[in-house]
Amino acid sequence: MAQHSKTSSALKVRNATTRRDSTLRSFKTQDLGNDIAAAGTGVVVRPQRATSILLGDDLKEALRRRGKQLGVGYQTAAKMILAKYVNAKL
Repeated sequence: MAQHSKTSSALKVRNATTRRDSTLRSFKTQDLGNDIAAAGTGVVVRPQRATSILLGDDLKEALRRRGKQLGVGYQTAAKMILAKYVNAKL
C-alpha cells in the first residue's frame, strides 16, 4: 500500500498559517499602546473632508522638503504641521 504524504504546498500553507497564528498570539499578549504613545508616532485616523487651499510655490517646495524629511508627501506634511500648530497651547 502506498502511504499518503502531504505535498510541499500543503506544508507551506500550514506553516504560513502557524506563523500567522503565532504572530497574532504574540500581539494579543503585548500591549503596544504605551510604546506607541511614548514614541509619539501613533496616527489617529478620523473621518476627513477634502478642502482646498492655495499655496505659493515657495511654501509648496518647503513642504515637499519637510515631507521628504518626514517620509511623507507634502500634503501630509502640511496637515501634520497645521495640526501640531493648531493643537499647541499658545
